[in-house]
Amino acid sequence: MTISTPSLVPVPVRAGTGTAPRRADDLSARRTGLSSAAAAALVILVAGVAVAAAVFFSGGGRWFVVSTASMGEAAPVGTLVLTQPVAGGLSVGEIITFRPPTAPEQVYTHRIDAMDAGGLLSTRGDANGTADPWELSESDVIGRAVAVLPGVGHAIRALPLLAIGLAGLWALTARFVRPDDRSAARVLGASFVVSVTVFLLKPLVGVAILATAVENGSARATVVSTGLLPIRATVTGGSSVDLTSGMVGTLSAPVTGATDRYDVTTALHLPPAGWLVMGLVCALPLLWCLIVGLPARTGETRNA
Repeated sequence: MTISTPSLVPVPVRAGTGTAPRRADDLSARRTGLSSAAAAALVILVAGVAVAAAVFFSGGGRWFVVSTASMGEAAPVGTLVLTQPVAGGLSVGEIITFRPPTAPEQVYTHRIDAMDAGGLLSTRGDANGTADPWELSESDVIGRAVAVLPGVGHAIRALPLLAIGLAGLWALTARFVRPDDRSAARVLGASFVVSVTVFLLKPLVGVAILATAVENGSARATVVSTGLLPIRATVTGGSSVDLTSGMVGTLSAPVTGATDRYDVTTALHLPPAGWLVMGLVCALPLLWCLIVGLPARTGETRNA
Protein backbone atom coordinates (compact mmCIF):
# COMPACT_ATOMS: atom_id res chain seq x y z
CA MET A 1 0.00 0.00 0.00
CA THR A 2 1.31 3.33 -0.95
CA ILE A 3 0.98 6.24 1.46
CA SER A 4 1.25 9.66 -0.04
CA THR A 5 2.66 12.51 2.00
CA PRO A 6 0.95 15.82 1.43
CA SER A 7 3.25 18.42 0.07
CA LEU A 8 3.77 21.60 2.07
CA VAL A 9 2.92 24.64 0.05
CA PRO A 10 4.88 27.67 1.23
CA VAL A 11 2.63 30.55 2.16
CA PRO A 12 4.17 33.91 1.41
CA VAL A 13 4.31 36.24 4.37
CA ARG A 14 4.03 39.91 3.55
CA ALA A 15 6.40 42.11 5.46
CA GLY A 16 4.96 44.91 7.50
CA THR A 17 1.45 43.50 8.12
CA GLY A 18 1.73 43.39 11.92
CA THR A 19 0.40 45.70 14.60
CA ALA A 20 3.21 48.25 14.31
CA PRO A 21 2.37 49.29 10.73
CA ARG A 22 -1.33 49.43 11.56
CA ARG A 23 -0.60 51.66 14.54
CA ALA A 24 1.57 53.92 12.41
CA ASP A 25 -1.18 54.15 9.80
CA ASP A 26 -3.74 55.01 12.50
CA LEU A 27 -1.50 57.73 13.90
CA SER A 28 -0.86 59.12 10.45
CA ALA A 29 -4.57 59.15 9.60
CA ARG A 30 -5.43 60.83 12.90
CA ARG A 31 -2.72 63.44 12.46
CA THR A 32 -3.84 64.13 8.89
CA GLY A 33 -7.46 64.49 10.00
CA LEU A 34 -6.57 66.90 12.80
CA SER A 35 -4.34 68.94 10.52
CA SER A 36 -7.05 69.17 7.86
CA ALA A 37 -9.67 70.21 10.43
CA ALA A 38 -7.32 72.82 11.91
CA ALA A 39 -6.47 74.18 8.45
CA ALA A 40 -10.16 74.41 7.51
CA ALA A 41 -11.01 76.18 10.78
CA LEU A 42 -8.12 78.61 10.25
CA VAL A 43 -9.25 79.42 6.71
CA ILE A 44 -12.82 80.05 7.90
CA LEU A 45 -11.58 82.23 10.77
CA VAL A 46 -9.29 84.30 8.56
CA ALA A 47 -12.01 84.76 5.95
CA GLY A 48 -14.52 85.84 8.61
CA VAL A 49 -12.09 88.33 10.15
CA ALA A 50 -11.23 89.72 6.71
CA VAL A 51 -14.88 90.29 5.82
CA ALA A 52 -15.64 91.88 9.19
CA ALA A 53 -12.57 94.13 8.92
CA ALA A 54 -13.52 95.24 5.40
CA VAL A 55 -17.02 96.21 6.56
CA PHE A 56 -15.65 97.97 9.66
CA PHE A 57 -12.98 100.02 7.86
CA SER A 58 -15.30 100.92 4.98
CA GLY A 59 -17.47 102.74 7.50
CA GLY A 60 -14.57 104.86 8.74
CA GLY A 61 -13.57 102.57 11.58
CA ARG A 62 -10.07 102.66 13.06
CA TRP A 63 -8.20 100.60 15.63
CA PHE A 64 -5.69 101.44 18.34
CA VAL A 65 -3.70 99.46 20.90
CA VAL A 66 -3.51 100.86 24.44
CA SER A 67 0.12 101.25 25.52
CA THR A 68 -0.25 103.01 28.90
CA ALA A 69 -2.19 102.20 32.07
CA SER A 70 -4.15 105.44 32.36
CA MET A 71 -7.54 103.80 31.70
CA GLY A 72 -7.16 101.21 34.45
CA GLU A 73 -9.43 98.18 34.30
CA ALA A 74 -11.64 99.69 31.59
CA ALA A 75 -8.86 99.41 29.00
CA PRO A 76 -5.66 97.84 30.39
CA VAL A 77 -2.35 97.89 28.56
CA GLY A 78 -2.63 95.70 25.47
CA THR A 79 -6.32 96.43 24.87
CA LEU A 80 -7.53 96.76 21.29
CA VAL A 81 -9.85 99.77 20.93
CA LEU A 82 -12.11 99.97 17.87
CA THR A 83 -13.56 103.38 17.05
CA GLN A 84 -16.12 104.78 14.65
CA PRO A 85 -16.56 108.41 13.57
CA VAL A 86 -18.82 110.34 15.93
CA ALA A 87 -22.37 110.43 14.57
CA GLY A 88 -24.56 112.56 16.76
CA GLY A 89 -23.61 114.06 20.10
CA LEU A 90 -21.20 112.76 22.70
CA SER A 91 -22.03 112.43 26.38
CA VAL A 92 -20.17 112.38 29.67
CA GLY A 93 -18.82 108.92 30.49
CA GLU A 94 -18.18 107.80 26.91
CA ILE A 95 -14.72 106.58 25.90
CA ILE A 96 -13.24 108.46 22.94
CA THR A 97 -9.97 108.48 21.02
CA PHE A 98 -8.52 111.89 20.24
CA ARG A 99 -5.46 114.01 19.49
CA PRO A 100 -4.89 116.61 22.22
CA PRO A 101 -4.49 120.18 20.90
CA THR A 102 -1.24 120.57 22.87
CA ALA A 103 0.32 117.47 21.23
CA PRO A 104 -1.50 116.68 17.98
CA GLU A 105 1.07 114.01 17.02
CA GLN A 106 -0.06 111.84 19.96
CA VAL A 107 -3.21 109.75 20.31
CA TYR A 108 -5.08 109.18 23.58
CA THR A 109 -8.05 107.05 24.58
CA HIS A 110 -9.75 108.50 27.66
CA ARG A 111 -13.21 108.96 29.08
CA ILE A 112 -15.22 112.19 28.74
CA ASP A 113 -15.20 113.77 32.20
CA ALA A 114 -17.18 116.95 31.53
CA MET A 115 -18.71 119.10 28.78
CA ASP A 116 -19.27 122.84 28.82
CA ALA A 117 -22.03 124.84 27.20
CA GLY A 118 -19.87 125.57 24.17
CA GLY A 119 -19.31 121.88 23.42
CA LEU A 120 -15.70 121.69 24.68
CA LEU A 121 -14.80 118.35 26.24
CA SER A 122 -12.76 117.57 29.35
CA THR A 123 -11.28 114.07 29.51
CA ARG A 124 -9.62 111.91 32.14
CA GLY A 125 -8.10 108.47 32.33
CA ASP A 126 -9.93 106.23 34.81
CA ALA A 127 -6.70 105.53 36.70
CA ASN A 128 -5.60 109.18 36.78
CA GLY A 129 -6.30 111.33 39.78
CA THR A 130 -6.99 114.52 37.83
CA ALA A 131 -8.51 115.56 34.53
CA ASP A 132 -6.34 116.01 31.45
CA PRO A 133 -4.75 119.48 31.06
CA TRP A 134 -6.65 120.37 27.88
CA GLU A 135 -10.08 120.92 26.43
CA LEU A 136 -11.11 119.20 23.20
CA SER A 137 -13.16 120.49 20.34
CA GLU A 138 -15.01 118.29 17.86
CA SER A 139 -12.09 118.44 15.41
CA ASP A 140 -9.75 116.87 17.98
CA VAL A 141 -11.88 113.73 18.35
CA ILE A 142 -10.92 110.78 16.15
CA GLY A 143 -13.84 108.59 17.09
CA ARG A 144 -16.08 107.02 19.70
CA ALA A 145 -14.99 103.65 21.13
CA VAL A 146 -17.42 100.98 19.91
CA ALA A 147 -15.44 97.97 21.16
CA VAL A 148 -12.81 97.61 23.89
CA LEU A 149 -11.07 94.21 23.69
CA PRO A 150 -8.56 93.57 26.53
CA GLY A 151 -5.52 91.50 25.58
CA VAL A 152 -6.25 91.45 21.85
CA GLY A 153 -3.74 94.23 21.24
CA HIS A 154 -0.97 92.04 22.64
CA ALA A 155 -1.92 89.33 20.15
CA ILE A 156 -1.81 91.79 17.25
CA ARG A 157 1.65 93.00 18.28
CA ALA A 158 2.84 89.41 18.56
CA LEU A 159 1.63 88.38 15.08
CA PRO A 160 4.61 89.80 13.09
CA LEU A 161 7.17 88.16 15.42
CA LEU A 162 5.34 84.84 15.37
CA ALA A 163 4.88 84.93 11.58
CA ILE A 164 8.57 85.66 10.92
CA GLY A 165 9.77 83.12 13.47
CA LEU A 166 7.49 80.30 12.33
CA ALA A 167 8.16 80.96 8.63
CA GLY A 168 11.90 80.76 9.26
CA LEU A 169 11.43 77.61 11.32
CA TRP A 170 9.40 75.86 8.59
CA ALA A 171 11.97 76.84 5.97
CA LEU A 172 14.89 75.51 8.02
CA THR A 173 13.19 72.24 8.99
CA ALA A 174 12.08 71.58 5.39
CA ARG A 175 15.65 70.35 4.82
CA PHE A 176 15.15 67.47 7.26
CA VAL A 177 14.77 64.20 5.35
CA ARG A 178 12.98 62.07 7.93
CA PRO A 179 9.43 63.19 8.82
CA ASP A 180 9.83 62.35 12.52
CA ASP A 181 12.93 64.55 12.83
CA ARG A 182 11.21 67.36 10.95
CA SER A 183 8.07 67.19 13.11
CA ALA A 184 10.02 67.03 16.37
CA ALA A 185 12.14 70.02 15.36
CA ARG A 186 9.04 72.03 14.48
CA VAL A 187 7.34 71.29 17.82
CA LEU A 188 10.48 72.32 19.71
CA GLY A 189 11.13 75.34 17.46
CA ALA A 190 7.55 76.61 17.68
CA SER A 191 7.76 76.48 21.48
CA PHE A 192 10.99 78.50 21.32
CA VAL A 193 9.47 81.12 18.97
CA VAL A 194 6.46 81.61 21.27
CA SER A 195 8.71 81.86 24.34
CA VAL A 196 10.94 84.49 22.73
CA THR A 197 7.88 86.50 21.63
CA VAL A 198 6.46 86.49 25.16
CA PHE A 199 9.86 87.48 26.57
CA LEU A 200 10.20 90.44 24.19
CA LEU A 201 6.65 91.80 24.55
CA LYS A 202 6.19 90.93 28.26
CA PRO A 203 2.38 90.81 28.11
CA LEU A 204 1.80 88.55 31.12
CA VAL A 205 3.14 90.35 34.20
CA GLY A 206 3.96 94.01 34.81
CA VAL A 207 3.37 96.95 37.12
CA ALA A 208 3.59 100.73 36.65
CA ILE A 209 3.84 103.42 39.32
CA LEU A 210 1.27 106.19 38.83
CA ALA A 211 2.14 108.45 41.76
CA THR A 212 4.27 108.60 44.91
CA ALA A 213 3.90 110.60 48.13
CA VAL A 214 5.09 110.73 51.73
CA GLU A 215 2.31 110.92 54.32
CA ASN A 216 2.40 110.49 58.09
CA GLY A 217 5.83 108.91 58.10
CA SER A 218 5.07 106.46 55.31
CA ALA A 219 6.14 106.40 51.68
CA ARG A 220 3.15 105.58 49.50
CA ALA A 221 2.99 104.55 45.86
CA THR A 222 -0.07 104.17 43.66
CA VAL A 223 0.55 101.28 41.28
CA VAL A 224 -1.37 99.64 38.44
CA SER A 225 -1.02 96.19 36.89
CA THR A 226 0.02 96.31 33.23
CA GLY A 227 0.00 92.55 32.56
CA LEU A 228 -2.70 90.05 31.70
CA LEU A 229 -2.29 87.77 34.72
CA PRO A 230 -3.12 88.41 38.41
CA ILE A 231 -0.09 89.46 40.46
CA ARG A 232 0.94 90.33 43.99
CA ALA A 233 3.01 93.52 44.16
CA THR A 234 5.23 94.01 47.20
CA VAL A 235 7.39 96.91 48.33
CA THR A 236 10.59 96.01 50.19
CA GLY A 237 10.03 96.40 53.93
CA GLY A 238 6.42 97.38 53.44
CA SER A 239 3.00 96.24 52.30
CA SER A 240 1.74 94.17 49.39
CA VAL A 241 -1.36 94.33 47.20
CA ASP A 242 -3.08 91.86 44.89
CA LEU A 243 -3.89 93.20 41.43
CA THR A 244 -5.63 91.99 38.30
CA SER A 245 -5.14 93.45 34.82
CA GLY A 246 -5.56 97.23 34.94
CA MET A 247 -6.36 97.32 38.67
CA VAL A 248 -4.99 100.19 40.75
CA GLY A 249 -3.64 99.65 44.28
CA THR A 250 -1.56 101.35 46.95
CA LEU A 251 1.75 100.25 48.49
CA SER A 252 3.30 101.75 51.59
CA ALA A 253 6.56 101.44 53.51
CA PRO A 254 7.80 103.22 56.62
CA VAL A 255 10.22 106.09 56.11
CA THR A 256 13.34 105.25 58.10
CA GLY A 257 15.76 107.83 56.79
CA ALA A 258 18.24 105.12 55.87
CA THR A 259 17.12 105.06 52.25
CA ASP A 260 15.06 107.06 49.82
CA ARG A 261 14.72 104.14 47.42
CA TYR A 262 12.12 101.38 47.64
CA ASP A 263 12.01 98.36 45.36
CA VAL A 264 8.68 97.00 44.11
CA THR A 265 8.61 93.33 43.14
CA THR A 266 5.83 91.33 41.48
CA ALA A 267 4.91 87.65 41.48
CA LEU A 268 2.15 85.62 39.90
CA HIS A 269 -0.84 85.23 42.20
CA LEU A 270 -3.13 82.66 40.61
CA PRO A 271 -5.91 80.55 42.13
CA PRO A 272 -5.47 76.75 41.97
CA ALA A 273 -7.52 76.57 38.76
CA GLY A 274 -5.30 79.27 37.25
CA TRP A 275 -2.13 77.31 38.03
CA LEU A 276 -3.73 74.23 36.45
CA VAL A 277 -4.50 76.15 33.26
CA MET A 278 -0.98 77.60 33.25
CA GLY A 279 0.49 74.10 33.57
CA LEU A 280 -1.65 72.81 30.70
CA VAL A 281 -0.59 75.72 28.46
CA CYS A 282 3.09 75.07 29.23
CA ALA A 283 2.58 71.37 28.52
CA LEU A 284 0.96 71.91 25.11
CA PRO A 285 4.02 70.73 23.10
CA LEU A 286 4.16 67.53 25.17
CA LEU A 287 0.40 67.00 24.89
CA TRP A 288 0.62 67.49 21.12
CA CYS A 289 3.23 64.75 20.85
CA LEU A 290 1.28 62.38 23.12
CA ILE A 291 -2.17 62.93 21.59
CA VAL A 292 -1.37 63.51 17.92
CA GLY A 293 1.94 61.68 17.82
CA LEU A 294 5.01 62.15 15.67
CA PRO A 295 5.34 60.47 12.27
CA ALA A 296 6.59 56.88 12.49
CA ARG A 297 10.13 56.19 11.27
CA THR A 298 10.07 54.35 7.97
CA GLY A 299 11.72 50.94 8.02
CA GLU A 300 11.34 50.42 11.78
CA THR A 301 8.38 47.99 11.74
CA ARG A 302 8.86 44.27 12.23
CA ASN A 303 7.37 41.45 10.14
CA ALA A 304 4.47 39.55 11.68
